[in-house]
Amino acid sequence: MRLVLIGAPGSGKGTQAKFLIEKYNIPQISTGDLLRAAVAAKTPLGRQAKAVMDAGQLVPNDIVIGMIRERIMRPDAENGFILDGYPRNLEQAEALDNLLTSLGRPIDAVLQINVDFDLLMQRMVGRLTCLSCGALFNSFTNPPAIDSQCDQCGGTLHHRSDDNEETIDRRLRVYETHAQHVSNYYSNKGNLHVIDGQGTVDDIKKRIKSALRGLRSSRIKLQPAPAQPAATPANAQPEVIRTQIAESLKPTPKRKKREAAAIKPEVKKRPKKAETAAKAKYLHQLKAMQDELKSVRKELTLLVRTEKKLTREVAKSEAELAKLTQQQAEL
Repeated sequence: MRLVLIGAPGSGKGTQAKFLIEKYNIPQISTGDLLRAAVAAKTPLGRQAKAVMDAGQLVPNDIVIGMIRERIMRPDAENGFILDGYPRNLEQAEALDNLLTSLGRPIDAVLQINVDFDLLMQRMVGRLTCLSCGALFNSFTNPPAIDSQCDQCGGTLHHRSDDNEETIDRRLRVYETHAQHVSNYYSNKGNLHVIDGQGTVDDIKKRIKSALRGLRSSRIKLQPAPAQPAATPANAQPEVIRTQIAESLKPTPKRKKREAAAIKPEVKKRPKKAETAAKAKYLHQLKAMQDELKSVRKELTLLVRTEKKLTREVAKSEAELAKLTQQQAEL
C-alpha cells in the first residue's frame, strides 16, 4: 500500500503514521529525515543538499525526489510506504507522480487530515515529547500524571522552543497558502480521502480504517521497449536453417527410466502443529500482559491524581487550621 499523509503541522500525521506502519508493515518516509540522513552519510545527493542548505537556500525538488527514489527502491518499501508531509505544494505533487508512474508504483490513497486552526494552535503550544521513548503528551488535552515526566518510561518531557504562537501561526499560514492546490490536485485524480482530525486518536484511526476499507494496492506493469532487429545487408542471402535429430538423442527405454527417476515431486512443508500452538499461546499471553499493564498504568495515573488532590486538600486544611489557631491566640 502506497500512502501519502498531508495536513497542517500538529494535525496528527505522525501519530496515525505509526498505526499505518503496523497495519500494512510498510516504512514511514519523511523528507526531513531523508535529508538529514543523506547529509550525515555524505552521499552524492546529500553533498548537493548540504551545499544548498549552507548557502541558506531551499533544497531543490529534483534533489528531494532523487532521495525519495533511492528510499522507495529499498527492499522494505517493496510492498509500499507512507510519505509523511510530502508533497507540500503542487510542483512537488506533480514531480512525485511522475516519479512513481515511471517506476510503476502509483499512489493508492492520499489521506488529508483536517483540524481547526485554533485546535492546532492549542495542540502545538502544549505539545510535550519524551526524550527517551518519543511518547507525546499535551499540557492542555493529554497532560502527564506527573509534571515533566513520561507516564510510559519515566523519561523527561521536552517542549520545543519553536512551539510558540508566533512561529506556529507563521507555519500554519505557509501551509494554508499551498494546501488547497495540493488538495485539488489529488481530488481531481480521485484518490483523495479527507479525514476529520478532531477527536481522540482512536476516533481518527477508525475514520482512516473506513476510508481505506476495501482498497487494494495497484501497480502499473511497465512494458519493456521492443528490441530492434539487426539491419540486414541488401545483398545478403536468406539464412537456411537445417535441423537433424541425432541418433544419440532419440529416447530409449533406459533413458526414459532415468529421466523419470530424476523427477522428484515437490514436497510442501507444513507448519508443525506444536510450533503453531506455542506461537498462538505466546501471542495470547503477550496480549493479556499488555492489557494488564495498560490497566495498571490507568490505576497508577488515577492514584497519582488522587494523591495530588489530597495533598492540596491537606495543605488547604492546614492553612485554615493555622488561621483559626492564630485567631484564637489573638482572642
